[in-house]
Amino acid sequence: MPILDTVMDLKHLTTFMQVAELGSLSKASDRLRIVQPALSRQIRLLEEELKVPLFTRHGRGMVLTHAGELLRERAAGILRQIEETRADLSLEAGAVRGQVILGVPPTVGDVLATRLIERFLQRYPDVRLRVVTAFSGYLLEWLHHSEIDIAVLYGTEQGANIKFAPLLVENLYFVSMGGTAGGPHDAISFEELSRQKLILPGPQHGLRMLVEAEARRRGLELSVPVEADALQVLKGLVAKGLGATLLPMPAVHQDVLEGRLTACSVVDPHLSRKLVIARPIGRKASLAVQKFEDALQEEVAEMVKEGVWEGKLLGGRRIPA
Repeated sequence: MPILDTVMDLKHLTTFMQVAELGSLSKASDRLRIVQPALSRQIRLLEEELKVPLFTRHGRGMVLTHAGELLRERAAGILRQIEETRADLSLEAGAVRGQVILGVPPTVGDVLATRLIERFLQRYPDVRLRVVTAFSGYLLEWLHHSEIDIAVLYGTEQGANIKFAPLLVENLYFVSMGGTAGGPHDAISFEELSRQKLILPGPQHGLRMLVEAEARRRGLELSVPVEADALQVLKGLVAKGLGATLLPMPAVHQDVLEGRLTACSVVDPHLSRKLVIARPIGRKASLAVQKFEDALQEEVAEMVKEGVWEGKLLGGRRIPA
């Protein structure tokens, strides 16, 4: 169905996207600061124009129909392009404006986001930033639908309509309760590691899949009595001595310095993960996105230089705009 062939009011599309995200007219009304009857009328007019129902209404809110899902996918990219065009057309004296939506896996978000955003906004205060956290599979899907502008992903340089630039191969460390044996200059073998009680993310997490794959290759069975996807929860459990885990150094750098956690290298084999920067193909990156990508590369390089993020830099090549 050529659902976007009809000329539509951009205001109605924006309203639709907010209601689709929140699943509620009342919540969208609060966010947009527009009275609920006016929002309801905009949705009704949009449905009349397209001649299809976009939502199923029920007591708990509103759920997208199949047509509504299709409109959401198409409209997200259109609204993002309009936003970027407005930002680029409004450039004055080299000013950088607009919005950048960054997608990151949970461990990267906790490590990188605050530091990167603080420095970027010092340079470009007129840019609006949004950070979304999800596993790499979801981030690839959102890039494909132009729902995010740029992402840091683990272990992939493949994806339909996505272009990539290598960023870093990061080392993984065996992390245990503070005061236990081991440190950054000590090491633990994978076989010894497999005999420990481990606290790891769930099976869908890239880190868990990497560790499980190595265990299977060696015919070893891991003991994972507790799973925790949230980084802060995972570290808190390890700090209490309920188990150990595997994490990159920047995720625990401050905790190790302050003695809450201990980290030591993993050998036989050495464990590491590759990170890449990704952006969607077929949509020219705004100046704000290009500047943000540069800042991301610079920040990771600085963290490696400072010893906060241990690994091998692969960056320096920007994705073509």
